[in-house]
Amino acid sequence: MSHGKTYKDPRRINRQARNLARQRVLAQQTPCAICDRPIDDAIRWPDPMSAEVDEIIPVSRGGSATDLRNLEKAHRCCNQLKSDKSLAWARQKVKGTPALKPTAVPFKTSDW
Repeated sequence: MSHGKTYKDPRRINRQARNLARQRVLAQQTPCAICDRPIDDAIRWPDPMSAEVDEIIPVSRGGSATDLRNLEKAHRCCNQLKSDKSLAWARQKVKGTPALKPTAVPFKTSDW
């Protein structure tokens, strides 16, 4: 995707806050948010089973790269499978064929 000269990458606007949030998520001893299997922190990148930080709602779809409520620990291969799709779609894809559209991202609506 090409952007104009005024485009600012949301992941780089506050790099320090993003790195701090990533460190906190990666330090958690939690299973993969997508496949629910354990993550071995001794496995290093670029191994497909290494740990990465997944954005529940991708930055490309309006999610935050620094909000801990939007970040989860996942395997690299699971995160690549999810890409910019919804978490529900990726979880179903890991279990078999997805029944959801890949762009079905959960959004909250207002009352007005």
